[in-house]
Order: sequence, then structure tokens, then C-alpha cells
Amino acid sequence: MVGHAKHSAPVLIILVVFGIAVLVIRFTIPFEKIHNDYEFKEFSNVLKSMPKAPYLILYDSSNVDVVLNHICNLKFIPNTLSRLVAVAFDEQAELTLRQKHPMIPNVLIDLKPLVDSLHPQKQNRGYLIYTLALVVHSKICASLALQGIDFWSMHQDTLWTQNFDMMNVEDRYPDANMLFDTIGNENPLYHRMRDWVCGATFFVRGNPTTFQFFSQVESFMLSYQSPDSSIMTYLCGHHHYKCEFLPQWMVSSFNYFEGPRDNVPVLIQLDGGKKTGETKMDVLRRGHFVFRHENGTCDERSFHKLREFVKFGFPDVIRKDGSLKENWFSKTIYFFKNLFNIDPWNRKFYLTIHQTLI
Repeated sequence: MVGHAKHSAPVLIILVVFGIAVLVIRFTIPFEKIHNDYEFKEFSNVLKSMPKAPYLILYDSSNVDVVLNHICNLKFIPNTLSRLVAVAFDEQAELTLRQKHPMIPNVLIDLKPLVDSLHPQKQNRGYLIYTLALVVHSKICASLALQGIDFWSMHQDTLWTQNFDMMNVEDRYPDANMLFDTIGNENPLYHRMRDWVCGATFFVRGNPTTFQFFSQVESFMLSYQSPDSSIMTYLCGHHHYKCEFLPQWMVSSFNYFEGPRDNVPVLIQLDGGKKTGETKMDVLRRGHFVFRHENGTCDERSFHKLREFVKFGFPDVIRKDGSLKENWFSKTIYFFKNLFNIDPWNRKFYLTIHQTLI
């Protein structure tokens, strides 16, 4: 008991700091400030006029090089680059993209003053900045949904190995309000994580229900020290939200590289793989996933070899044992929880697990 008390105090302090930081974010950048902003309204009107749901990415100066690399990936896929739209989180990033690709719809939501207000030595500063981006992301999604705009939320570190546009994925799920990617791979290790949202790639039909969903996501961030992915997983347990989950052969994450690699997914987000001191571009270079030359031109050869590079990339991360290590008692508990609808598929567990990681 004494040992528990010794560790609980600093953890409590961290959680309080986290909660205060999220409250500061909420009241410094309220929903109305984004939703009613003139520039964002103009940006939204452009999205409304697009013939297909836009591919929305968020970025800042720390990853604008990844955005430019991503654009070169999409350049060689017909009818894809014309659907890309972007939200910048600082002026320099927005200016860089506007100068190099003026045809891409691009709007600024300036978070730099708020980020700069966080002391460089502040404990968990990186996590707070990450949370800031997630909270603002949920506000953006809520605003677009309220305006009736259908859209895809995507990441600039996602590899496109095939033409995702031609698959018309939205039409395959006509009754769904939202389509989500999931974590994991084919290994049994992930069998207890069924339909856990990854959050790198998801589709939203703009309507009052999805507006409520993303408003809830923001509200839950005030109560749970969890990323949006675990909150969205939990909320999708409520059937009136009408969530569907995309197969992993279609959309995957870095978990793909840890698995058997039987099929190369159409989209793969590189949400892992960093070694100490590496940037995201370093990870892309190590995997041979760079599509942009130093002079700014795009490398078509790299794109055509992408599926091969993906199939054999990062050999050191393959899990030699992907089995589910679970005793009979845990299996029995899991069975009855799902049978009696008590935290089915461990969704509530996923919602709270990140509290222990802060």
C-alpha cells in the first residue's frame, strides 16, 4: 500500500496537468472559433463543391517534408491528387505548401502561439502537443460534419500502393455513417483487439449524427487520458452511430510489417518504426519509400517499386511469435464478457489503457 501511494502522487499530478492542458486547448480554441472562421468557411465551401469526398490531411512545419513526399506518391495515381486538401497548423508550413502546390486547397489554423506557450522543459510536452492536434482534429471533423460535408481523414505518412480512389469504398457501405481502419494484423495476438480503431484513415458522412460523434470525442478527451482512436472505438460500440470497419488488406498501419505479410494493403500508415533520433523522413528513407528527388521532382520509379519495397521492408520488426498468450481463465472471462455484452471486444479497456502510459 505504501508503494502504491509513493507512485500514485506523481501520476495524479501528471493527470491533473494533462486535464488542465486539455481544458486550456478547449477554451483557447473553441469549436466556434474554427467553425465560424471566414477562411475555414471558404475552405469548407471548396470541399462542398468537390465531386468526390476530399482526402483531408493535417500538418505543420515539422512534417511538411513528409507532405511533399506524400504528394509525389499520389501524383502517379490517377484522380487522387485532385481530392487532396490540407489544414496547416502554422504559417510557415501553410506558405510552403501554397508556394509549391497552389492548386491544393489549404487553410491555416494557427496553433503555434499555443504550442510556444508550453515550456520546452515541461513534463510530457510532446504528449500535450499531440493531444492539442487530436482535439483540434476532432473540432475540424465536427465542423465539416455539421456542414454536411463527406470527407476522408488521412495522414501524410500513409503509403498508397494502389489506386484507392478507383475502389469507391464509400459506396460499398451505403448504410454506414463512418468507416474506420483498425490496428493489428493477421497474427492471433490481435484477436482480442477486434475493431479497435487505428484512426489514421477514416471516412465520415457529414450529418447530425457524425457531428454528435466528434463532439463526443472531444468531450471524452476531458475525462480520459486517451487518444481519439480509443475514444472512437468505444463510441462505435453504440450502434446508432453506424460505424463499419475496413479490412486490413485494404487499409493497414505499421502493424502490417510485424505480421506475416501475405497481402500488401492498398494503404499503409507508417505510425511506427522510428529508431532513436530518427525523423519520419528517416523512416521513409530506410524503407525506400521516398518519392521526391532533392530538386523537388517526383520519382516515378520509386512508386512502381513500392509494393516490392513494402513486402520486404523493415525485416527486423517481424514478430517471430505472433501467438495469443492467454490462459484458460482469461479466455473464459473474455467469452462471458462478450456473451453478456459486458465491455464487448474490450472497447472500454482500450478507452482507459492509455492512462497507465502517461
